[in-house]
Amino acid sequence: MAGIIKRARALIVVGLDGAEASLTAMRWAVQAASLHQASLLLIFVLDQLRRASYAGSPDASPWVKGDAPGRAMLACARREAVRVLTPDRVSSELIAGSPAKVLIDISAGAELLVLGTAYPVSSCANQVPPPMGSVARACLYGAACPVVIVPHQWSYAPACA
Repeated sequence: MAGIIKRARALIVVGLDGAEASLTAMRWAVQAASLHQASLLLIFVLDQLRRASYAGSPDASPWVKGDAPGRAMLACARREAVRVLTPDRVSSELIAGSPAKVLIDISAGAELLVLGTAYPVSSCANQVPPPMGSVARACLYGAACPVVIVPHQWSYAPACA
């Protein structure tokens, strides 16, 4: 008699970047994970620009603020996600690197990659959508799993109130 193979829980990866649009994407992903009994992996990538040795100290750049904003964003997103999902189904990682590369690499083990966009959704069928950001575009072309781009205006309204 053949043994029963237990399939690992599906994984939904969410890219967070500190913008409200990424929290909107996380909320969408929480609902999807709930519906499909999937686990959720929240990713915040610290964009570490590679600098030439002659470019000076990285401390001279005003954008270098450490990992505190990323940790705060992950903690906030995790707190919100565990209101719907059990804590064992939500994990988070703070990773240094190129956001597009990190998300594409992680997508190899995921069922779905979810990202947000602050661009408004057009209400006219014949209107051309605005261009999306470079990270979302790279993920659409390079991810190893389907990619969902959640518009900032998305909101979850339960079918039964």
